[in-house]
Amino acid sequence: MTSNPRDPLLNAAKVVVVLAQIVMIFGIVMLGIGIGALLTVGRAELAAEIAKAGAPPLSAWVVVAAMLVGATLLFLGWHFLKELLGIINSVGDGDPFRPDNADRLSRMGWIAVIAQLVVLPLAGIATWLSPYLDKVDRHMQIDGGLDGGSILLTLVLFILARVFREGARMREELEGTV
Repeated sequence: MTSNPRDPLLNAAKVVVVLAQIVMIFGIVMLGIGIGALLTVGRAELAAEIAKAGAPPLSAWVVVAAMLVGATLLFLGWHFLKELLGIINSVGDGDPFRPDNADRLSRMGWIAVIAQLVVLPLAGIATWLSPYLDKVDRHMQIDGGLDGGSILLTLVLFILARVFREGARMREELEGTV
């Protein structure tokens, strides 16, 4: 069973997912460069900004930690999209109800759970840094914490994983009886 290789929806989805993955890789690389710069050539400038804001010296490490958390979230997003691309490709092959797609959906659910847990420290970091950033006329807005939409997405992914697993099992049973 195969589907139309010229399906515009699937082709558009592939393009969007791949472009989003490229953007995430770019973001990870830029954060890595930024961390390296802060720890080497930008260290004195960062220390001066921290002193000007009246923040404790460990604030530099808090900034680096926030950047690492950001890179981690981008990596999780890239991995989530990799799993989604596998599902899109299987739909294009005309065979979406396969056990590996159930596994992909389950992994996507776990990635969503992990991302929610990773966001929590980022929200704490943002809250801690905010008063110091205001003193040096720098602003940062990070919306962190538990998000209802993300929790709902996670539940839907785990339920869909079960639906796909059951669909694959039923199809195998049907093929075995024919």
